[in-house]
Amino acid sequence: MGWADEVFRTDGFLGLITQLGSLGDRWSGWMGGDRALLGTGLLAALGMVLLRGTGLLQPLELQGLDALQRLRPAELADGRIVIVGVNEADLNWLGSPILTDGVLADVLQRVLAQQPRVIGLDFYRNIPVEPGQASLEAVLKTTPNLVGIEKVIGEEGQPHQGSVLPGNAILVAQERVAASDLLVDFDGRVRRGLVFPAANGPRILEGLGARVALDYLAAEGITPDPGSAILRFHLPRASPVELFPVERHTGGYVRADSGGYQILLNPRRTAQSIALISVRDLLTGNVAEDLMRDRIVMIGSTAPSSADLFYTSHSNRQFRTTGITYGVEVHAELASQILSQVLDGRPPLHSLAEAWEIALILALALGSVSLQQRLQPPLGDPLSGAIGLWAIGLAVPLVSYGSLVFYGLWLPMVPLLGTLMLTSIALGFNRSRQFKALSEKDGLTRLANRRIFDQTLQREWLRALRSPQPLSLIICDVDYFKRYNDSYGHAQGDDCLRRVARAIAESTSSSALAARYGGEEFVVLMPNSTTDQALACANQIRERLVSLQLPHRASNVADHVTISLGVASLIPTMEIPMGALVERADKGLYGAKQAGRNQAKVYDEPNL
Repeated sequence: MGWADEVFRTDGFLGLITQLGSLGDRWSGWMGGDRALLGTGLLAALGMVLLRGTGLLQPLELQGLDALQRLRPAELADGRIVIVGVNEADLNWLGSPILTDGVLADVLQRVLAQQPRVIGLDFYRNIPVEPGQASLEAVLKTTPNLVGIEKVIGEEGQPHQGSVLPGNAILVAQERVAASDLLVDFDGRVRRGLVFPAANGPRILEGLGARVALDYLAAEGITPDPGSAILRFHLPRASPVELFPVERHTGGYVRADSGGYQILLNPRRTAQSIALISVRDLLTGNVAEDLMRDRIVMIGSTAPSSADLFYTSHSNRQFRTTGITYGVEVHAELASQILSQVLDGRPPLHSLAEAWEIALILALALGSVSLQQRLQPPLGDPLSGAIGLWAIGLAVPLVSYGSLVFYGLWLPMVPLLGTLMLTSIALGFNRSRQFKALSEKDGLTRLANRRIFDQTLQREWLRALRSPQPLSLIICDVDYFKRYNDSYGHAQGDDCLRRVARAIAESTSSSALAARYGGEEFVVLMPNSTTDQALACANQIRERLVSLQLPHRASNVADHVTISLGVASLIPTMEIPMGALVERADKGLYGAKQAGRNQAKVYDEPNL
């Protein structure tokens, strides 16, 4: 099991945050400087990509798309399509729960009288509904521009060999049927349009909306490119138009069923994007004589008692819709979308390729880390960093909205906002570690400071009391350091102290604590160490510093920087005060200076 799998299996999002903080800390140690910021951004982006890959963000991403679509400016209605809807009032007027074959035949004849270009019949008529079967069959046989429906996808979403609900035999024989199936997401909303279902035996049917749109375009002399796997239309004096297919990871979808050929629905935001008339108005002549001339006419149910209800991106939380609702409207909207894209240049709803979305998340992570770090340095005003973060956070939905409105581009808004949150949290962890380091480290030498030494000495003293063991201390003093400062200047003196501190740190074991005691004095606390071990460490420090050969022309000891060291070791008891260890090491240092400096001396009271 990989690192990400383990995180999501055990601790979920909080586990991810913790791991990011830990790995960011390691990265900071390995790389240092600005590379640590780069590591923080990379880890935040990786965390968001992994989180997105689990599918946990899919509901939020789809809801984000819905919200952006509802906020788009209103568009003009599409005058190329008319819907003839059978509503509840029509059924009450007819005195029948469904349209009989005779009434449907009358409806079709009224429509045909206005000479439409294509008719889409969103009613199953594979079983006679008397009276009027003969009249309906006569109309079906003599109407070449009429397309009926059959259902080809089963309850489990898989295509069947042979339709689940077959179409009318007359229309099937003349190859004038299309698939009635609609694609419903896990939350009950239709966001994808079906251009072609998956292969269904020897016949491949178009979806009803796609079929009537393709027939309409064919009358204009526009047909899809037969040599391309992507539906592409070549237009005179214009660039080719493509219908971008939905793939498994298109936009916010994660492992979506992308069977067949699907496109993202891009419905207009308008009160009534497509003209809708009732059957009663049609049969009573209460419609304009040329309303349907040379148009697509979709006929279907708009009665809640008999129609299929579908919720779309324009449906609100309470499912009170402001857009398309009924199945016939979904088919009509898909047809309108295809026509608008091909004939009017309306931008299609599409997304970036998955690799480009990952690159965008990475770019935002690195950019936000860099910006926040510049606005809020480690000891800067936190308000500056917060303002920068809010500015970026506001820009993300604004850019997402603009890209959707002007280009039809669905950007990963939710992962981008999540990336901002992760980078902010990761920077917060790093900043807290920086504050902690500043409170524990000496600012010049990066060794532990005096406060940490005092705390560690107390802790180790109590530990040695509980389980008697020796505790050793080395006190170091740079020889004639005041003269060094006077000769070389304070900047060079600071560099000298840093190099001395590095020599001390490199000469001590990981169990020892090296700290700056004050000025040019340093200490090394060695738990569970004997006098001999402490003296060996002191001599190693002195020899390492001598090997550096740092020039010191004002020294009375040598022409290079040297150091004097005092060593003390004892086993703590209740009768000995804790300060005795420091006092004895200090006396050892005094003895080293008295003996000529550049040496280590062990505290030996009789000889001092």
